[in-house]
Amino acid sequence: MEELKKFKLLLFLSVIAGITGIYLSFFYDLRLLFHDLTAQYSAVIEIGETVGLEEQYIFDVKKSGKYRMLYRYWKAPLSYQNSLNNPHIKVADVITDSPYYIKDYSGNVYGNFPPSLKGFIVQKAYRNEVGVISDRYFTAGKYSLKINYLLFPPVNTDGEFNQINIKLADRHIPYTDISISIKDSAGIILKVFPHLPNYSVKKTAEGWLIKGKAKENGLVEIEMLTAKYEFNGYKQKVSNLLQKTLRANSGIVFSNLLIYGFLTVVVSFPVFIFALYSRYGREKSFTVPHFLSFIPEKSRKPYIVNLVFNGDVLEADENAFYSTLLDMHKKGIIKIEPFPSDLQIKIVRYYSEDPYEKRILQFLKKHTVDPEGMVFSSAVLESKIDRYTSQKDITALKIIKNDMDYLMKHKDITISSAFIEDTGRKIFRFTVYPVALICSIFSAVYLVAGLENSFTDTDLYPAFILSTTFVLQILPFVFSHTQLLGRWKENFYKEKLQWNSFRRFLSDLAMIKKYAPEDIVVWEEWLVYGTALGVAKKVEKVMKSLNVSIPEVNISRNTRIRFHRSYRHLTISVGKLQASQKAVSGGGFGAGGGFGGGGAGGR
Repeated sequence: MEELKKFKLLLFLSVIAGITGIYLSFFYDLRLLFHDLTAQYSAVIEIGETVGLEEQYIFDVKKSGKYRMLYRYWKAPLSYQNSLNNPHIKVADVITDSPYYIKDYSGNVYGNFPPSLKGFIVQKAYRNEVGVISDRYFTAGKYSLKINYLLFPPVNTDGEFNQINIKLADRHIPYTDISISIKDSAGIILKVFPHLPNYSVKKTAEGWLIKGKAKENGLVEIEMLTAKYEFNGYKQKVSNLLQKTLRANSGIVFSNLLIYGFLTVVVSFPVFIFALYSRYGREKSFTVPHFLSFIPEKSRKPYIVNLVFNGDVLEADENAFYSTLLDMHKKGIIKIEPFPSDLQIKIVRYYSEDPYEKRILQFLKKHTVDPEGMVFSSAVLESKIDRYTSQKDITALKIIKNDMDYLMKHKDITISSAFIEDTGRKIFRFTVYPVALICSIFSAVYLVAGLENSFTDTDLYPAFILSTTFVLQILPFVFSHTQLLGRWKENFYKEKLQWNSFRRFLSDLAMIKKYAPEDIVVWEEWLVYGTALGVAKKVEKVMKSLNVSIPEVNISRNTRIRFHRSYRHLTISVGKLQASQKAVSGGGFGAGGGFGGGGAGGR
């Protein structure tokens, strides 16, 4: 079944889009393509009388000759050989295979590096920075930097509980992998609150293990609630500490709601669309020859064949107009005469019971060249379009365009509904379109408002990818023919298949040669319905190869060329005038509060 094959293809594309979107959301970050320096970050926080911190960075340099310094800096004061009288971080040891340096809170520089580089370090390094340095530039590769610290943080206390919040990073290159181990040998930690864009946390025998990743400048922070304990820190009295800490960390993470909400619609859409098609779109099975050498239903008007059985059942195209003109010429209602610089159509009988043919006759009469108003001229039509365009008379141009739109893009829901039941399409629009609108708005706001950089403690990138994925998933079905999610009434689907077979026949030279008729009338009918089915050029080519000479071939070709050119010129003219008018008219147009900060980077 042709329709079933189309549905299976679209369903397959939808599933592939969903899998790709999920992969890009959770397993491969496209943003990393735009970064030539990233890092893997691991840390061990040891809770005791003095809080110890061991950090290790594995810098991944993807571009040689760009970086001379790979570093980690702090926003909090960093000391090396002395202690301070305020919250600070003290470097205990640096382990690396490369020359390293330390620049403390006051600008003093220490480390193991060639003396010739000291001036460069003094000039380039931030205060409170530890890093590795190259006398030339780092080549592409991975470089390790391990630093041991002693932390002397602010400690909030109410006499019963303590709270410590360590901000490990908030300004940094992307951390592609994060592993933070908290060792609590004294068993004093009551609760751990990680503040990272993406993470998982689990209790271990030694304490806690947090794994995750952080986008560029994403927050990496660990907040801990402990029992009463004497830390080497700087106490700050806070009342009701337990309630305040729990309240500050009790909110539902909105980004997770977005991410898993969009994930749900991405995963469920293929299931939904399959169920919808099975219930409201699947057609009965009919056996129809692959090629059909006769017109399936001669009583059908050519424009109805084009409207219903060629393309979307709700809208015809230009070929409905061209084939109807040929049919009216064949029946003697009009007489088409092509000239070198004009196409003239004489109205022989100004009457038709068919409403579409009536509109054609009315249109022809509006653009006549003779005093009696019975001979249409394409030259007259083109002259009017040129004159109204030069005069910038958009009103007159729109009147002509409205007439031609009716003929070139004909719609008649009364006719369409007689052939198709579109309940499935209506359900699709009612259920899917609102969700798609929400996804589209979120994706647009994410890009335009810069949500990527607006929140450091959450990462909306997966939600953006998934929302965009859902829009991409539904697009093939949005732009598919109405009948794909609808169902043909009676046995009209069989007739649809027959018209498809007849189109294939008219497009196949070998088959037409095999069944080539001697009757000229049959060739005329084939040309009319071939035009309605969009294969007029192929029929004309076959007739030429078989030396079938009838005036309708030249009439058909000139009719398409003249009207297509006029309609295109008209559409472009209206568009330009509307654009110029618009141009003239103008118009109008708990997390993050930790001690530490900073992060890794390169220069």
